[in-house]
Amino acid sequence: MTTRTAREAGEAEAAGPSTLRLVGRLIKDHLAQQWGLIALAVLCMLAVAASTSAIAWLMKPAVNDVFARHDRDVLMLIALAFPVAFVLKGLANYGQRTLMNRVGLRVVQRCREALYDHLQGMDIAFFAQQQTAALVSRFTVDLTLLKNTITSGIMVVGRDAVTMVSLVVSLFLLDIELALIAVTVFPAAVLPIALLGKRVRKAARGMQAQSGQLDALLLQVFQAIRVVKVYNAGEHERARVAATVDRIYRHLMRSERIGAAISMVVEILSGFAFAAVVIYGGQRVTAGDLDPGTFFAFITSLFLLYQPIKRIGGVNVVAQEGMAAVERMYGVIDTPPALREGKDAPALVVGGGEIVFDDVRLTYPTQEGPALDGLSFRAPAGATVALVGRSGAGKSTALQLVPRFYDADGGRVLIDGQDVRAVTFRSLWAAIAMVTQEIILFDDSVRANIAYGRPGASQAEIEDAARHAAAHDFILALPEGYDTVIGEQGTRLSGGQRQRLVIARAMLKNAPILLLDEATSALDTESERHVRQAFERLRQGRTCIVVAHRLSTVMNADIIHVIDAGRIVESGSHAALLAEGGLYADLCATDLSDEPAEDPEVVPA
Repeated sequence: MTTRTAREAGEAEAAGPSTLRLVGRLIKDHLAQQWGLIALAVLCMLAVAASTSAIAWLMKPAVNDVFARHDRDVLMLIALAFPVAFVLKGLANYGQRTLMNRVGLRVVQRCREALYDHLQGMDIAFFAQQQTAALVSRFTVDLTLLKNTITSGIMVVGRDAVTMVSLVVSLFLLDIELALIAVTVFPAAVLPIALLGKRVRKAARGMQAQSGQLDALLLQVFQAIRVVKVYNAGEHERARVAATVDRIYRHLMRSERIGAAISMVVEILSGFAFAAVVIYGGQRVTAGDLDPGTFFAFITSLFLLYQPIKRIGGVNVVAQEGMAAVERMYGVIDTPPALREGKDAPALVVGGGEIVFDDVRLTYPTQEGPALDGLSFRAPAGATVALVGRSGAGKSTALQLVPRFYDADGGRVLIDGQDVRAVTFRSLWAAIAMVTQEIILFDDSVRANIAYGRPGASQAEIEDAARHAAAHDFILALPEGYDTVIGEQGTRLSGGQRQRLVIARAMLKNAPILLLDEATSALDTESERHVRQAFERLRQGRTCIVVAHRLSTVMNADIIHVIDAGRIVESGSHAALLAEGGLYADLCATDLSDEPAEDPEVVPA
């Protein structure tokens, strides 16, 4: 199975999709739904443009009628007109800014939801190939940049483009000759701005990818802080973080330099335009061919035109960063899941819960040999089946195929005669409770963690599950009992306490199929005894597959399958397998003898 890695998606230097294609897709997927707010924002932008042009036009009567002819009536009209124009401009600016921020935030919300929904549908193999922090950076760094592009970029382009058009029209209405001189200079800025924009996109891609790398590095360091300290690796980790931070700094500085260069180009060209207009217009005023009021109105319009041109040039940096973010987001969304539900797949119908592995074969892309090589066994409905074997034999891999976290390369996994690949994911997962050696807890209350699979469970049901998992007593001893927030991954609890909460969660789900992968590995002997007794009650009437290294966990299974190199090599009861003196007997003397057995009959020779 092949998936596109986050690094490949984020750091690819090759040209990605065109800006027009990305913008078109963003409009179709998200912006089109906001057309009402965008229309109101456009009306506000038109009002900003109109009021800006009006301010420039008011300069003509101010100079000709007030200063030259001393007309007091015109003075009073202008004194009223200026505040009206500025109030209109201020209100319109407020309206378009508020509306576009709302549009931008709504689009980012929709993008985050779409990205999350897509990732929820991806298979386990995809996540195994990704850096978690790199995926998280899509939601934070990338989509924050997209929000800036929409709220600032579109707002500036929309408002300033309309303002530029209205001011250019004003220039031509005031004086065609001066307007031709003024506007012929500014197109020269288009080419360098466009060329520099491509470099901004490249720098933005690098910055976003390195930000994901930094998030991943910090997450690793903070989670492994005990190891970092005890091995005196602080300087080594500091060097790694510093190198990544330096790369981010370089990418950001490249973007800032390009933005400054764009501003510089606009400044220089504006200076030449002003100089040409002042020289030519001043000569016409002194010659009597142009009245002073028109000349000052033209200069005011040209000065006001310079500001939106400068902003539009600068917003290219923000726009390119946003397009790089959109490109990275769609790079993830366009990655299809390797595992999919069949069209019109039926729901799994669980009767007894019999599980059958029929000649199952699986090879991981990163491994040379097969992880499972013709694995076949049957877990009868309501029975407990133990899988034992040396490390790497394929026990946990087999367990992963039951909830279809992976698909086998060959063979079938059946539940009550139904291929797990032919039913819906939701119905399959609803029938399974799973406890693994990897403890997964959430930064929430004890109650929420236990009831994770059954949010509507009553307090009595939650406490009953906790009692069966030997967790109730220590929970009551916590500062706030079942309301105690246990921290990220349950860091405020001991290893055994965390494991018992996970077991309580599985017990509360009360699913017909129970998968246990080293479920009691973190428990002390006394707690493990209580939990084992609870399992004895829990497994009644349920199909249970157990992977464990503790003899006490597997010895009471209805049947034990010994796996070696991905296939069954021995099967039978604990006593029968011991009597055979094969691989299982060897395992009992080594891997499975980490604690004394309670029954003298099963003490290894």
